[in-house]
Amino acid sequence: MEELDLSALLSDESFINYCTGRNAEDIAKWEHWLFEHPQFRDAVEEQKKIGLAMAAFTAEHNVEQNYLRLKERMEPSSMGDKRPFRLGIWGKVAASLFLVAAGSVVAYRFKDNLLPESVAHGEIAVVPGGNEALLTLDDGTVISLADANRGTIAEQAGIRIEKDKDGNLIYHADGGAAPSRTAYNTISTPDGGQYTVVLPDGSKAFLNAASSLRYPVQFATNQRRVTMTGEVYFEIEKQNQHTDNGAASVPFYVNTDKQQIEVLGTHFNVNAYSNEPSVVTTLVEGSVRVKAMDNGQTVLLRPGQQAVLTHTLQVRPADMEQQLAWKNGDFVFHGEELHSILRKVERWYDIDVDCPVQLGQLRFEGIVSRKQPLSAIIDMVQATGKVKIQLKERRMTVTE
Repeated sequence: MEELDLSALLSDESFINYCTGRNAEDIAKWEHWLFEHPQFRDAVEEQKKIGLAMAAFTAEHNVEQNYLRLKERMEPSSMGDKRPFRLGIWGKVAASLFLVAAGSVVAYRFKDNLLPESVAHGEIAVVPGGNEALLTLDDGTVISLADANRGTIAEQAGIRIEKDKDGNLIYHADGGAAPSRTAYNTISTPDGGQYTVVLPDGSKAFLNAASSLRYPVQFATNQRRVTMTGEVYFEIEKQNQHTDNGAASVPFYVNTDKQQIEVLGTHFNVNAYSNEPSVVTTLVEGSVRVKAMDNGQTVLLRPGQQAVLTHTLQVRPADMEQQLAWKNGDFVFHGEELHSILRKVERWYDIDVDCPVQLGQLRFEGIVSRKQPLSAIIDMVQATGKVKIQLKERRMTVTE
């Protein structure tokens, strides 16, 4: 496909299901399509925000009215040349249209201003995170990927490591014999950082803030194994090896300190932050087997399911939109407790948060672009009237 009619997507039921996380099969379909056509990802993600915004208005208006209403808020753009659809203010703001707390609904309708007026935010503006990570080579050399120039940044064990034009980290094998000793690299993101790495087998790993991934620069022929912390979304390439009994799939293993995930070829997300109550593995496409390290319990996931590990493994339906929101550039809250929201905010904006336990149990709903400054989230939460927020010197304090 050389051209994509973005305006037609909003009448495509499968695309709307993808936007709202309603159907695991449609989510897998679109994630796979975007993986195969990465040149359209940014444009589709912008159109997805309109789909989400339309869904927020459907209780009051029909789809056609929603589209026209939203279009009026966009900056003028020429559609005749079939260039990627520009969202104007919506592409820049991409903030929540609604926020719900304890049954109260607050609607945001941005018109001429990019952001609502901030209230008592303190002395500094806290900007969102961005592409920032450290790469630690096998010999201990540490490279700041944000500061590294595009092109080849290192070579080791027959592998060329490149930072491409989009800032992604890519490993290229030279096709020679495997090294006698396995060399490992570690990529780690700070609070307020994220990064994408294409592993030696072509698999992709998308790291959220405060996360790390350790992997060999060249995988073994019979298995592929990585170790992670934090949150990582994986797109695993299928790989076969030839044996005396014919071709066999080469498994891919993802280890955290509490579980092991066995994969063949699939897309899935793992949230294993140490300050979260559970390790959550969410399957988008394919199949994975999750094993708890403490008791050996094993579960097999189907697309649209997630394994939640606390003391035991439990399988439940996944809120795909919310689970994959970070990877798609958003915060999505569906009845989420405030203390859970604030942990995400802490990691992405690299701040500290003080919030009483009773206020942390309040539940909120909303959609906010991760590209927005912290003030966008503060304004919306305060607009419910349930809490007050003060920000001073990168410390957020929540009160009644």
